[in-house]
Amino acid sequence: MVKKSISLGDASGPLLSINDASSDIESSDVDSSSLLIPSSLPSSPRSMTTVECVCWWLIGTLNNISFVICAASAKEILPGQVGIVYLANSFPSLLIRLSAPYWFDYVSYDVRMFFAFLLFVVGFCSVALFESNFMKLLGVMMVSSQCGLGETSMLALSTRYGNLSLTLWSSGTGAAGLLGYLYVYVINTVLGVSSKDTLLYSSVIGVLYYACFKQFKIPPAPSGRHSDCHHDQVDKSSDDGKVSDFGWRERMQMTLGLWRWGVPLIVVYFAEYAMQSGTWTAIGFPVNDCDARKRFYQYAGFCYQAGVLISRSSGTVWRPSLPTLWIMPTIQLFLLIFSTLNGKYHWWYDNSLLVSSLIVGFFGGAVYVNGFRLVAENARPEIVELATAALSVTCDIGTNAGEGMGLYIQHWMEKANGISSKDCK
Repeated sequence: MVKKSISLGDASGPLLSINDASSDIESSDVDSSSLLIPSSLPSSPRSMTTVECVCWWLIGTLNNISFVICAASAKEILPGQVGIVYLANSFPSLLIRLSAPYWFDYVSYDVRMFFAFLLFVVGFCSVALFESNFMKLLGVMMVSSQCGLGETSMLALSTRYGNLSLTLWSSGTGAAGLLGYLYVYVINTVLGVSSKDTLLYSSVIGVLYYACFKQFKIPPAPSGRHSDCHHDQVDKSSDDGKVSDFGWRERMQMTLGLWRWGVPLIVVYFAEYAMQSGTWTAIGFPVNDCDARKRFYQYAGFCYQAGVLISRSSGTVWRPSLPTLWIMPTIQLFLLIFSTLNGKYHWWYDNSLLVSSLIVGFFGGAVYVNGFRLVAENARPEIVELATAALSVTCDIGTNAGEGMGLYIQHWMEKANGISSKDCK
């Protein structure tokens, strides 16, 4: 068994390592190094109270439900421009995640989550209360920032609790999809509440979101991470002096070194969001019926989220290897190509097509929970929180690229079918 490593800055030893025997995937040249190391997830995870377990699941749900509500309401926020709403719902989150490795270890979890709470409430109020498209998009961008800030912070924090917290968080984020679409469907369709009021009521969820976070008694960093902070300051995302000494080059090198886990996340997110923002918007039975297309879009989103929930809840049961992590996005790309061409040629064109949406969600959720698990298991203790936060940017890179492609796919499919979403009220 051969191990190669890369050292960052003046830190002794490798920050990340990878067992070459566990994967047939050969490294491209990152300083002629592969990047793995000893497992850093606690072998005896911190014992959590029942309240903390519930709150890990709830905060995962509430953090991502904001994104889902905006996605499910995209056609009402800006009719005919679903892709633009999706981009506004993702791009600010991307900026947060890109910058995270450079400042997260200087700002406490409590401060970050308080600002996430403010963005949650103000964002939904802006979308609901203003008629201007600019202000609506600004509100969506605030919600996106909240989602990125909260998710990146909580993924990093999960490394202090062990794999159970990651699975509970991931399961909650998976449930957010189902509950978010169900919330919009029940409030809009069943109760007949306007989209504007639905979005306004969503701001109240932000209060529960922050209340859940305040239930955590954040533990000190695990052994191997020395803390220079007093007890009331232990909620820093990284307390090790070596990490604080890293310059931007070392932090960038660490982020790029995560490519083995990052590429599958980018690809799987690209494929699924290209389908959501593009392919699924132009499918309906019959395709020239606006209501039929709207129904398929809602049902496809619901099935997708069901698949996500199933796979993200399996983190303590199914633990795929790195090669398997790469296989799933490859299949996801095939589903994107097939679904798009099928939208034009109608080879498989009835409600049973929703099965493919379930599969898309399953692969997306599985790559998410296991990608972060593998990094947490293979990062040195003193940098595991920063590495986990850094990896989260790959989700948004894939999401934004997929939504950009979705704009083109939606236009192409509407032209191919002789329809236009702008004609739908």
